[in-house]
Amino acid sequence: MSLLWNGYRVLAPALGALAPAARVFTSPLERELWGERMGDVRAPGGVHVWVHAASLGETSAVPPLLSALRAVQPDARAWCTSTTRTGRDRLAAGASPYSLAPIDAPQAARRFFRGVRPERVLLLETELWPHWLMRAELEEVPVAVVSARLSERSVQRYQMLGPGMRALVQGLAAVLCQSETDAQRWRAIGAVPDVVRVVGNLKEDGLPDPAPDRAAAREARGLDPQRAVLVLGSVRPGEVRLLARAWNALPEGVRAHWQVVSVPRHARALDELRAEAAAHGLEASDTPHASAWRWDARTGVLNDWYRTADAAFVGGSLVDYGGHNPLEPAACGAAVLMGTHHASQRSAVEALTVAGGVVLVRGERELAEALRRVLGDATERQRLGVAAQRVAGARRGAAVRAVAALQERGLWPCS
Repeated sequence: MSLLWNGYRVLAPALGALAPAARVFTSPLERELWGERMGDVRAPGGVHVWVHAASLGETSAVPPLLSALRAVQPDARAWCTSTTRTGRDRLAAGASPYSLAPIDAPQAARRFFRGVRPERVLLLETELWPHWLMRAELEEVPVAVVSARLSERSVQRYQMLGPGMRALVQGLAAVLCQSETDAQRWRAIGAVPDVVRVVGNLKEDGLPDPAPDRAAAREARGLDPQRAVLVLGSVRPGEVRLLARAWNALPEGVRAHWQVVSVPRHARALDELRAEAAAHGLEASDTPHASAWRWDARTGVLNDWYRTADAAFVGGSLVDYGGHNPLEPAACGAAVLMGTHHASQRSAVEALTVAGGVVLVRGERELAEALRRVLGDATERQRLGVAAQRVAGARRGAAVRAVAALQERGLWPCS
């Protein structure tokens, strides 16, 4: 038996016992919702399904999944959770009850299952919490992972937990994966081959729709409706200095026709990112121009900006952060540019590359050349945008495929 596994089994109950009293040491915002972290929530009459999405990004898959579930069982009652407050805020926009997820301790898991009484558990992507799974087994509640993905690093971590974790994975009722690579990795950590299926990425069902009128979308967000927009989406530290130098290398006549909007991946990095831009002469402004960019660090606004964009650079990819989702600007019809560090988006990038719907750049020189070509050539931008939008449209439908797979395994509808 793994020492890590034994240690976790000892530590989690101890933390679960101490956690209720720890409320007094938390911030006022966290204290307000501490009961939810402890699993102290109630769903009178119980629910058919508990749907869990780790954070803000994963919650975009919840609406299409619930819609597909209710297409089969219209009266289905769901309880939705997220580990983060931003994810919880996104869930608040839906019609189903929601809360923060319980911590992974036996006491919190027991309270949550007794209070919500789910008949099924659907975990999105990679949320394997041992005490949730053990409580579900005790309550005889089937658990499925939907839109399942797994990195090579995660495979190694789960394998280090040894036979105890492997047994929990073997008990999963279905593992519905984003790609065949993900399916192979889930089998490697113990998923029974017969329950593993490739259905696609549910986030792609939640991709934004393009603006009916891009000029009107710009005006609505305080931009000049007549000037083209470049959105720098989900940018990370170390990238903005490269983007700023590439922008400054463009001919002045090209820059004069564009507005740049930068959206950080994390609001806490805003000052650092703005400092990178300022070091290269780019100020911040609500009316962006050749020597000033607009910044927006609010949560949940990126797709609204993508709807205004003629071109978009997808961040987390010039520096090795794994890349962020290129299909979001693609779905809006923007010409998509991206760095070569995109391991976490490999499937989407490959599809866009095959279709000629993305420009991949390695380093500052290629970035400057790509910006000059895409921003300076309207015909090329349109070609890229049309190709990218077709790819995004063709990849929808994972939620329907996932629910069909659940039906085949007798996991949906519920009684």
